[in-house]
Formats: sequence, structure tokens, C-alpha cells
Amino acid sequence: MKCRTLAIVLAVPLGVSAQDLFEPLAVPEEASTELEEVTVTARAAPMTPGTTSMQSVRTVPEEVLQRNAQGTLGETLGWEPGVSSSYFGPGASRPVIRGFEGVRVRMLRDDLPTFDLSDVSPDHGVALEPFLLESVEIHRGPASLLYGNSAIGGAVNARSRVLGRERADRTVAGGWETRYETNGNGSAGAGYLSLSGGPFVFRFTGSARDSGDITIPGHARSGAYQLLENPTVHNPGTGTSEPVPNPDGTLPNSGHESATWSAGISYLPDKIPLLLGASYSRFDSTYGVPYFFPGDATDLHGDYTLDLVQDRFDFEGSMEFGDGFVSKAAARLAYAGYRHAELFEGTGKDEGRDFPDTTLEKDATEGRIDIHHRASDERLTGILGISAGTEDFTAVRTVFPPPDSQRVRSTFRSDSSGLFFLEKFQEGEWSAQLGHRIEKMRVMDHSLEQYGYFRGESDISNSSSAALTWERENALALDRLKVTGVVSMVERLPTATERYAFWSNAGIGRFLIGGDLDGRPLSQEESLGYELGLELAKGPAILRLNGYHYDFDNFIFLQEAVAQTGGFGRAVQYIERAATFTGFEAELDWKLQEKLTLTLMGDYVRAENTTDGEPIPRMPPLRVGSRLEWKDERFSAGLEVRHASAQDRVKPAPRPELPSGSYTLVNADASWRVPVKSHELTLFLRATNLLNEEARVSTSFRKDVAPLPGRGLSLGVRHEF
Repeated sequence: MKCRTLAIVLAVPLGVSAQDLFEPLAVPEEASTELEEVTVTARAAPMTPGTTSMQSVRTVPEEVLQRNAQGTLGETLGWEPGVSSSYFGPGASRPVIRGFEGVRVRMLRDDLPTFDLSDVSPDHGVALEPFLLESVEIHRGPASLLYGNSAIGGAVNARSRVLGRERADRTVAGGWETRYETNGNGSAGAGYLSLSGGPFVFRFTGSARDSGDITIPGHARSGAYQLLENPTVHNPGTGTSEPVPNPDGTLPNSGHESATWSAGISYLPDKIPLLLGASYSRFDSTYGVPYFFPGDATDLHGDYTLDLVQDRFDFEGSMEFGDGFVSKAAARLAYAGYRHAELFEGTGKDEGRDFPDTTLEKDATEGRIDIHHRASDERLTGILGISAGTEDFTAVRTVFPPPDSQRVRSTFRSDSSGLFFLEKFQEGEWSAQLGHRIEKMRVMDHSLEQYGYFRGESDISNSSSAALTWERENALALDRLKVTGVVSMVERLPTATERYAFWSNAGIGRFLIGGDLDGRPLSQEESLGYELGLELAKGPAILRLNGYHYDFDNFIFLQEAVAQTGGFGRAVQYIERAATFTGFEAELDWKLQEKLTLTLMGDYVRAENTTDGEPIPRMPPLRVGSRLEWKDERFSAGLEVRHASAQDRVKPAPRPELPSGSYTLVNADASWRVPVKSHELTLFLRATNLLNEEARVSTSFRKDVAPLPGRGLSLGVRHEF
């Protein structure tokens, strides 16, 4: 094949000049100076979903992850264009892409699911430690169908360090980091170690974090929430109801702690482009959920703490085949066991009434095989694959708390399998893409199996996407112009939770009810989407702009029930409505000087329940942000300004969703790289919310009781060897 580019990279230690490295080469007079002709061949880099997709897959590099790393992945990525966060406090948040959350944004680790329960409820943490990730890929729109028909909003694929996928040039290599955060008096540390011997690479990772209650600029509960709910608690001594104090300056029960570790082994023979690997990892996290008024002064009064643990086993194999039509084959298989308890701790009148309210368990297995192929002229490239998975999910709810304890179990089993392809054809300035995924899913409710009663649904969904791109150099006075149009048709089958849920959810402070339980089963969700993307380059500036529109026949979402529900208090139920989502995301990168870069971003989505003529709840507002960064070989410094406008497009009465106000966050950071022999030591600090602004995230169920942290400073050290 043709060799298009040959790059030679020389790693030069800091402080060493090229003159010191290279001495002039003396050529004997009798030696011939005629150069021998050398033919260079190279094998093209193996394809990934990112290189195959017509839509750009945004990769957040390790450097940015290290700078923005928070306790959760949602907060770490929450200001990427088109990405916000379902903030539930420092211990739990999940990415929200284009206003979509839950099952419509698939969370992945190394191309397989994270196997947690963050898609069941946004207060459940994602089983990932941001400090230990190499990079994160953000897939938007229909290109994410490679990972499932449910991922219409997108997919977040975290690249972990649990396996060594390349042979190291040193026997021992690794890195560690430790940091301290003033807000919450928190500390965190993480590290990884690679040991190489022959074709084997052993990889170990670990992390730990611990933080107390965070400080906030004002009161925990907003003024509008106080007026609407007027939280009170019954006093048995007086027989009256008394106001619940509104905390000021500190958010009670917002502390969190976590620990992770993993061990993996990889087989990488020297003469064969083969990878075989296996790993085990454990994730353990405990965090508090800020107080939410249950709606009745006589109800239990206290705090909830969520305690989750996951054990996971991964197996991976891949083989590259050089210049043939099939360029690479990769197979992955994983199993995870997840346990999650929502622990109630009584205070005041309920002092001493401590019990597990709802416990959730999940055992899941999923595997996939990807075949990458490429025509000899490289005009046609693509991926063909299959995937299959099974999941056993159990929810145990407390009907009557101690001392008269009574608990009820709900048990579900879900099986899915899929066949997919994504093909890309390029001819000159034009590129075309076609993708399709067919998926079969079966959901069974075994909750009343002992009485001989079963119910369930089984169906097939089909999703397709097509795209066309035109790209030209030196067009319309620009250095480069790229235009992409995308059309997608997506079908999604409702999950077991959406159909049959019937338990208390501590995070949202409501009783959760499945959409099938009213006798009218949820239908298959169907949507038609359009997207237009522009990329313009002129001199030192690059502008990227995407606009999109999705039209749903029956969009499934959680909406608060109008009245009390059968003695279970306030409830939310999954319902289906016709809906539209329209929005944009934009980003400008402008290199002002050799070492100075300005980045601007903005995004917005407008979501409408067209059946009832009202907004879809918990949507992100219009956001704009900027970052000015100065960077050289050793030192970097950045200043960020992030503004979120007010979100007043909320669901009206009978039980309204409260609006959220606008806020502006100002952050600053700096880092200094210090060479230590062949190693690198980095000192860093980051100041957040310098204006100490009160900020409430409109995408959160708990925005009215849990604002973002106030002013804080994080400082630490990182060492790589």
C-alpha cells in the first residue's frame, strides 16, 4: 500500500539541546557519499469508531481530565460542548448530552458498559474514577448506535488503565497523584504501575478519596422551594409541626468517600500484532444525599446515605491483519456484580431509626465482537459487529420500617442482542456514511414468580443513520470548510425499570412507578433526527458548529404524579408523550499567539412535550463559556468563565417544576512541570467558583436543595516515571 505520511518523533529530555545529543558524523574520504535508495512501507493505523464515524468523536485527553477532575465523571465533563451534568451533590452525577440522560446516554468503559445503576436513577454514581482514566470519548447523536439503540443522545466511552495495551520500553513504569481540596477538607490520591517481562505486561491501579460536607455560598434550599414546600416536621412532644431549619454556609450530608483498585495482565507477543488481556477491578463508594422534604411532616425525618460496591472482570483480545480487507478483529467480554443500598439514618423525632430503605442488586454480562475492514484503495472503511448481554436486576423496598419491618422484592431479567454495521465511503471531497443496528430485547418480571405469575415483553428495534460530508481546502476565503448533514431513524425498547419499577428512590425523594403498571404498556420509542455540522478553519482559528432536531412519537420520561399515590407518598411515573428536541453546540479554538489560546463554547437545547404543550422537565439552559490558556514546555495557566442563563421553561401546575436562576462561575488553574532525571514531576493548583456564586443545576432533581460548591482551592502533585 502507499505510504502517505511518515513521522519521526524524538523525545529530548528537558534542558538537553540537540547539539548535545548529536555529534557531527565524520565521513571518510574514501567512503561514497551516494545515498542508497530506501523504500519505506507502513501499515495504516487500525480504525476505531471515532475514525469511522462521519461525526467527529470528541476525545477529552488525559491532560484536560487531570485539570478538570472532580469526584464524579458528570462534573468532570460537565462543561464540554453539548454536555451538562445531573448534579446530585459531590458524590453522584452523570453526563447529560443534548438534554438526554439515563439510558439514552450510554456509559462505557473500554467499549463495554460500566454495569452500574446510574441509568436507572441519576443519584446513583457512575462506577468510574476520573483520576485513573487515560482519555474519554464523547459520541454524540446516531454514531453512538455502535453501542446500542438506546444511546440516541450519545455515549461516553472512558479509556481506562486496567490493561496495558502496548509493550512498555521500561520494565517498571507508572505514575501517582495526590491532591487536597479546601472545600470539604477533601483529599484524594491515585496511581498506576506497569511491570513488563517478555511478552507480559502486569498493570495495577488504585485510588482513594475522602471529603466532608461542602461549603456553599448561601442557604441549601432555595427561596422558591421554601415558599412552595414550607418543609416542616412533626414534633410528637407538642403535637405540632415545626419548620425544618434551612442550612446556611454548609450543605449537610454532602460528604463522600470512595476507593478503587484493579489488577490486569496482558499478553503482547513481539512478532505478532496480538493482544490478550484479563483484569479484575473493584469500585467502592459511599456518599450522602442532601435532605429533600418528603411532602408530609409526619413522614420519616432523617438523611439518606448511598453505599455501592462493584466487582468486575474483563477479558479482551484483538488481532491486526495488516493490508488485507479485514484490518482488525477485536473481542471483549465482561461480567460485573453490583450492590447498592440506600441507608436511612433518623434524626430528631426519628433518632435511632436506622435501616436500609431500598437495596438494589445487578449482575450483568455483556460481550461484543468488532470486525474492522478497509478496501485496498482505502475509499471504503467500516466496522461490522455483534453484541449480546444479559442482566439480572433486583430491587428490595421497605414497606414498613423497623420495628415492624416488612420488605418486598422485585426481580427482573433482561436479555439483549444486536447486529450492527457502520460504513464510510470517500471519493475526493465527498464522504458518505451509512449505519444500521438491529437489536432484540426481552424483559421479564419475575417478582411474583412464586405465585406462578409472569409478565414481560419481547421485541425487535431497528435504527439507521445516514450522513453526507463535503470538505474543501481554500474554500470561500477559508483555509478549510467542512459541511456534514445527518439523518437518523432510531427505535428504542423500554427498559425493565421504565416498565415495572415500584420502589422508593432516595435520590429523587419520590416513589418510582413504572409506566406499564397503569395497565397501558409503554410503546417502543421512535424518533426521527436531523443534524447539520459546520467546521471552518481560518489561520489560527477553528470554529465547529452543530445544529440538531429530534422528533419523537413517544418520548419516555419521568414526570411527577399529580396526587399522593396509594399511601406511598409523592410519586413519579414513567410516561410517554410526543416530543421534540432542538438545539445547537458551538466551539471556537483561536491561537492568539504561539503560547496563548482562547477557547469559546456555547450550547442550548429546547425540549417540548408536544402532546400536552409543555416543556420536558429538567433541561439544561443556554450556556456560554470561555478559557484563556498560556502554555509553554514547563508552565501553563488558565482562566475560565462559565455562564448558565436562567431556566424558566419548566413544567407548569398542578405540581410545578421550579425555575433555576442564572449563574457565572470563574475558575483559574496553573501547573508547573519539573524535570527529575528521566521522570516528570508536576505541581498544580486549581481555584473554582472564585466569585462564590450560588449555582443550581437545572438538570438535577435536587437543584432546589443542593447548590454547587462555593469557592474552593485544589492543589497537588503528580509524578510519572
